[in-house]
Amino acid sequence: MKICVINSLFEPYSRGGVEVVVENLIEGLRMAGHEVFLITLGRKKEKETIGPFVIYRIKPLNIFSFIDIQKKPFFIRAPWHVIDTLNISSAGQIQKILENERPSVVMTHNLKGIGYLVPRLLKKMKIKHIHYTHDVQLSRPSGLIFYGQEKPFLIMDKIYEKLCRYLFGSPEIIISPSRWLMDYYVKRGFFYNSKKAVLPNPIKGAKENIFKENQDGNGITFLYVGQVERSKGIEFLVKSMKNMEEKNWVMKIVGEGSIIDQIREMTYGDGRFQIYGYVKHSGLSGVFNQADFTIVPSLCYENSPTVIYESFSHGVPVIASDIGGVAELVKDHVNGFTFVPGNKENLVEIMRHCLAHPEEGQKMRQNAFNAMRDFSLEKYVKEITKIIGP
Repeated sequence: MKICVINSLFEPYSRGGVEVVVENLIEGLRMAGHEVFLITLGRKKEKETIGPFVIYRIKPLNIFSFIDIQKKPFFIRAPWHVIDTLNISSAGQIQKILENERPSVVMTHNLKGIGYLVPRLLKKMKIKHIHYTHDVQLSRPSGLIFYGQEKPFLIMDKIYEKLCRYLFGSPEIIISPSRWLMDYYVKRGFFYNSKKAVLPNPIKGAKENIFKENQDGNGITFLYVGQVERSKGIEFLVKSMKNMEEKNWVMKIVGEGSIIDQIREMTYGDGRFQIYGYVKHSGLSGVFNQADFTIVPSLCYENSPTVIYESFSHGVPVIASDIGGVAELVKDHVNGFTFVPGNKENLVEIMRHCLAHPEEGQKMRQNAFNAMRDFSLEKYVKEITKIIGP
């Protein structure tokens, strides 16, 4: 079967977990014998060929490229979102590609930066459309909902959500990695006539040295991997840990973002914190293999964080904010712990428990690794193939 995958970002412009999911999905579909090509954003319009795999990069007309959105202030982002939502140039470029390639199925993921006219284009062209939800970007332009701020606070949010609901309509199939996100959209009137499926994201096979003992000699090693942004809770995490009197731990921070310099300043002179900055995805195994616990301290609602899957695949239990779909993955005292989002006392209590009972952490490593069996790429592709049908 010939399949087109559309996602806003792809290497070398990957930004987060969605790009990892898309990369794994493409690899799995190709291994299963499907012909796959990708449509994504680029600095210029071009066609890349990597063996039999083809990448089409498009460049929609707008104030700036979505690739650079994190560097832009709000007052410029606002008009950008208006143009992006109804981007005719993007739809035109995609139509020409699809007319030439003639795929049987189109799988869309994040369309921010590509535009939301794509679902209507696919319906017009009578191509089977499978859409994957990864966050709340069809409900909030920013794609973020902070804990305690669940209600839309701008009339623009309500107008935007209504427009997205109209533009997307009901693709043939909607896939969500979490029950929470699927229910969120259904309750808000999205995808009324679509077939719906909840499938946890796929992860590739087990990594080496998953049960490697900690070799830092500093007690427990905690790990943060992700964007260094306030919404991800990294500032909250550092503030909470700095006040801990215990010295038998190390906090490794991997990632980059707008507040990385602030985090460096906050941790300066405190040897318990080690900041690595950006590490390529291929190099993360070495970091996970040195960790006892991965911490996911998000202050915004999370769908199904890729970092949790990655951590489990290395046999590393997770301490995470109990928000969005996180509790569907992390089970207390089984493969990790959950805490109330933004609650310093709750988080510190759990971390102190981990420091006082390292033997429990070792037991949870096996459970964390076992959880990965439900998320194997091979199993995921088989389920997708059933859903797609002939």
